[in-house]
Amino acid sequence: MEWDINLYVITGLGGLFFASALYALFWSVKKGQLANLEQQSKSVFDEEEPEGVHTDFFPGEAERSHKKLNIERGVL
Repeated sequence: MEWDINLYVITGLGGLFFASALYALFWSVKKGQLANLEQQSKSVFDEEEPEGVHTDFFPGEAERSHKKLNIERGVL
């Protein structure tokens, strides 16, 4: 009988999680977050960090990355 209580709790929590996810989906559609996915994905880029250009590196990675890129391009 103890597993019945656990089953009810897990089912209730699962239903609550599903309902909150469904609410979040409807909210995002209502607010226009899903209207233009292409534009939304590019909104984080600006002139300082253009799209497609790697500008942030871990410490010490920048030099190695630039050397590797120059070798691939044939520039020494």
